[in-house]
Amino acid sequence: MFKNKWFWVAVFAVILAFVWFQYDFGKKGGITGGDPVIGILPFGEISGREVDSVKTAIQRLYGFEVKVLDPVQLPKMAYTEIRYPRYRADSILLWLGGHIPDSLDMMVGLTNKDISVTKYLDARRLKIKEPEWQYRDFGVFGLGSVGGSTCVVSSNRLWHKTNDDKVFYDRLKRISCHEVGHVLGLHHCPVPDCLMNDANESIGTVDKSTGKLCDKCRQQIY
Repeated sequence: MFKNKWFWVAVFAVILAFVWFQYDFGKKGGITGGDPVIGILPFGEISGREVDSVKTAIQRLYGFEVKVLDPVQLPKMAYTEIRYPRYRADSILLWLGGHIPDSLDMMVGLTNKDISVTKYLDARRLKIKEPEWQYRDFGVFGLGSVGGSTCVVSSNRLWHKTNDDKVFYDRLKRISCHEVGHVLGLHHCPVPDCLMNDANESIGTVDKSTGKLCDKCRQQIY
């Protein structure tokens, strides 16, 4: 009888641990099931029009619920002057990951400040691309954690070679939806006009995009 009692206690403990692990992983390790609820967190003085355009673009492309949170200041821990006054995109993702409300599955940070990353030769991150002075702190349009829960987009570089409002907002919407795609688990796609095609350090690549997912990428989400 005594042995039988402790057997069932052990079974119950294993089940409880398994349930806790699944819940914890689902909250911290990405979106695990059902339609995600996405939050947009505006940083600083970014315009309401930019925020609204990103919200609408995500809703239209993915069909998910999107909520806009109250604006906050960019985290001081992300600030850098390695090359210019910028904010490190990877540090912003780290900060966002610690500030996701329980009601959300994904957080999209939106800023008009310049953001940057270190670019490496390969995924092992053993050596910085050459020239190192350029790629140690390289300005980017956005960054998303593949299969994670956070991404950040900057509108700072999107007026490059244009004075056209439509071009600017098309760029902003495409880049935002591209980074959300990464969070949903999509990697860069070789199809030239797919939304998930790599920008390859050129805003011209973003301009050539259809702003839509190719069939293969879409099938990975739906």
